[in-house]
Amino acid sequence: MDGRWTRRGFLLASAAAVAGCGARQQATPQAAPTPLPSSQPPVDSTSVSNLIWRSSIGDVKMIVMRPREVAGPLPVCLALHGEGTDANQFVEIGLPPLLTATVRAGTRPFAVVAVDGGTAGWLGAPQKMLAEELPDWLSRAELAATPFSVLGISSGAVGAFEYARTPGLALLTALSPAVFTSWRDAERFGGYTDEKQWERSEPLRNLTAVAGLPFAVWCGTDDPLLPAARELAQRTKANPATFGDGDHSTLYWKKVLPEVLRFIGDSLGKKTP
Repeated sequence: MDGRWTRRGFLLASAAAVAGCGARQQATPQAAPTPLPSSQPPVDSTSVSNLIWRSSIGDVKMIVMRPREVAGPLPVCLALHGEGTDANQFVEIGLPPLLTATVRAGTRPFAVVAVDGGTAGWLGAPQKMLAEELPDWLSRAELAATPFSVLGISSGAVGAFEYARTPGLALLTALSPAVFTSWRDAERFGGYTDEKQWERSEPLRNLTAVAGLPFAVWCGTDDPLLPAARELAQRTKANPATFGDGDHSTLYWKKVLPEVLRFIGDSLGKKTP
């Protein structure tokens, strides 16, 4: 799947979060993560780990991406994928080597953790899973239990806004956010059970929930969601708010990802000598 815009492509996505590697073996088999066979080409076994956790929403895949040659606990950026894909989306757009390059260029090291949230989207049960179960999984993977940042692609950006109410979060970043200025538009592309759910969850209608939280947005100028993304950026005073050539596709996300990771890394500050 190339990630291009489709009507179906704006059904609210499952969650994907990405960070570090090497989860410890658990004493209780039911609680232990198990390696997940991947059909993706090997990236670098020292920087990417695929784990499965049993959770309240079923088996959940968690992909932990760390910069190479960096040991020990790391702060975490949670990454939420778009509809029609899963946590592998962040591997497919080339995040692991770019994360290493970002840290080598001088930012403080951090991990990116992508998590699947099931097929029902990022509202409801998946958000509860992120709030109540993810912290323990991160701790067992020897990472910070509370992410400092959340990154969402497309409908994953809507999930990121929901998650942004989490205490301790310091940064919210959206790529091609699947936001809508009217119920008519939201209903046409799907993703919500009814208008009431959309009113409760649509970022453009719930900005006070993330008031004061630093926010950044990237969106292509050929993306059908550009007008709503521009409004979101204006009303949140997003900085940066970047609108360049590209559409709602994997090609665009690959192009802007180096800049996005630099921004996230710079929010932590520079490495000390």
